Amino acid sequence: MALNWFSLRRTGADRRTPGAEPDDVADRGRTAAGPGADSPSADGQPLSWPEMVRVMGQEVSSSLAAASDQLDRLNRLEPSLVSGLGPLRDAIERARQAGLAAQQVLRLHEDPPAQQREVLNLADVARAALTARGEWFKRRHVHVRQGLAQAQVVADSSMAYSLIDELLQWAGQLSSEVVIAVDKSQRSGRARLRVSAWCDPATLPEGSWRSMRWVLWHQLARAMGAQAQMEMRNDHVRVTLSLAAPTEAQLSTAMDELNGQSSVSAVIQGCRVLIVSTLAQRRAQCLQALAGYGVLLDQADSMGQAMRVAEQHLPDALIYDAIVAGPAMEQLRDRISARSGTQPAVIEINEQAGATEFQASTIGTLSTGHVAAGSLKQALGPALVFELCKVI
Repeated sequence: MALNWFSLRRTGADRRTPGAEPDDVADRGRTAAGPGADSPSADGQPLSWPEMVRVMGQEVSSSLAAASDQLDRLNRLEPSLVSGLGPLRDAIERARQAGLAAQQVLRLHEDPPAQQREVLNLADVARAALTARGEWFKRRHVHVRQGLAQAQVVADSSMAYSLIDELLQWAGQLSSEVVIAVDKSQRSGRARLRVSAWCDPATLPEGSWRSMRWVLWHQLARAMGAQAQMEMRNDHVRVTLSLAAPTEAQLSTAMDELNGQSSVSAVIQGCRVLIVSTLAQRRAQCLQALAGYGVLLDQADSMGQAMRVAEQHLPDALIYDAIVAGPAMEQLRDRISARSGTQPAVIEINEQAGATEFQASTIGTLSTGHVAAGSLKQALGPALVFELCKVI
């Protein structure tokens, strides 16, 4: 059967099924925020449900992050012991991600981010998400098949990346066989993203469907204006998202911008760049900002993963959030320098309000350029060209 998750309504007598449409989750959240549903705070003032979600999400994610760090530390001391704690590590990570997802759902609900819609190749965004999730799939023994045809959409790059990434994680927790495809509808001309999990939906507990990740990717789809349907069969479940296609004028403008970059970036084509950020949207912004520059892009969502990626593919440049700066980043730079014989080009992304779009690095042992987080689209590419030209 095919269900339109954005138009159906479930009555009180309906049985809760995995395919039930998502608006009921949002409705329950809004009902809980009613005057009679607030819980009293310690000082007698009403405590709204968004505040409770915020506090819970922060407490859960921070506590479990600490537990995960302790497991990593124990793994360095006793690898043979921690190797047998895989299920415990996975459970901690799932709970930590649930806390983070709760905070993100709340942000989308209370203060939706401003979207910078532009022409994107949906297949490229999907490849970026698959690359970033490669190790995650490998650890969980999830096999991913893909069929990614060229399909342009008009969307915000960071939200498109986040939506695909959340869908992949959701499907990967349902089944060890996942299929992702991008094509274009011949009837409507809209680009379609299809993510399938090969499993028997009837055998799965409701918690695996109605998780915070389930709520989050629906909220992202709504924010982007995507049309969504789900098909359920005895052996698989498939989610199909349909996104707006660009007009001829938008396509023409996008091609002009791409051609303008090519001559400037020719000198750095083929260089490998490692992007390190704990924020999926930030990584997506960097990927989009560097599209058309001809560089090879790797991603990491933690310093541990960055170390492993750098061991496999030695980067020529590092781009990282200021929040991950510290001894571990300096150690990574030293490792790259020792193996390559030269320091990599380095760019730090600053979050401070009023930060300069691009501040060039100075001459020195640990030379670092700086780019403002709010100026990545226009400043990151030129900054990378400048910094790489100093070291190649």
